[in-house]
Amino acid sequence: MRMLFLIVPLCFSVGAVASPAPLSNESSPESSKVATVMPATEVEHFALWGDSNFSTFFYDTRVDFSRYDKAIFFPMTFDRMALSNHSDEEFRASWNKSSFDEMDKICQFFDDYIEKKFSRSKVLESTRTGGPNVLAIEFRMKDFMPTSMRREDALGTVGQSNNNMGVGVLTFQAVLVESQSGNLVAVIEDGMEIKSSSYSVDDRVGRNLAWKRSFQRVVTDLHKDIEEMQSQSAQ
Repeated sequence: MRMLFLIVPLCFSVGAVASPAPLSNESSPESSKVATVMPATEVEHFALWGDSNFSTFFYDTRVDFSRYDKAIFFPMTFDRMALSNHSDEEFRASWNKSSFDEMDKICQFFDDYIEKKFSRSKVLESTRTGGPNVLAIEFRMKDFMPTSMRREDALGTVGQSNNNMGVGVLTFQAVLVESQSGNLVAVIEDGMEIKSSSYSVDDRVGRNLAWKRSFQRVVTDLHKDIEEMQSQSAQ
């Protein structure tokens, strides 16, 4: 069963950023806890990276990204996800019935792919041990505007209609910290359309594929951004 690891509840606008406790060289994701608060004065060292594949990529300008060659990927969390009031009432009611296990399975699509992507990457190698060269990365679901029913309310195992609106629109946040010191390195925020052109999202197979394809695009963008930041830092 998924454990809910909350690395960072953060907000630049209030001038304080919470960051996790340092991970020792023997530590793993299961042993980390939320702990410290970054002083408001630290925010002035963060800048918005304009060349990111994400709409918002705040990073600490003092950080040398080229020093990181490994990463601990925490499970994607959904405990603070809110359903948009702008969505259809029927769709919202359907998703309000979602169980922990249902959402856990969706997040597992993301967790599986990010581990797969970075397990064979030369940019960051996936690890479970902290260190000064290791990033700790967590993605969090923030807001979801459903444009169709949830998977368990789908019509059947075979598509019976075509929903061009997709499953919905999800906004998310990703937090990158140095695993040993607990220092905040970067914060990413963006939205993604949960949609797949290969299958109807009114069938269960199609819905799963929509989540997987959407998550794959996000992970690919993260990989590209980290690679580019490493290249820039090395210059």
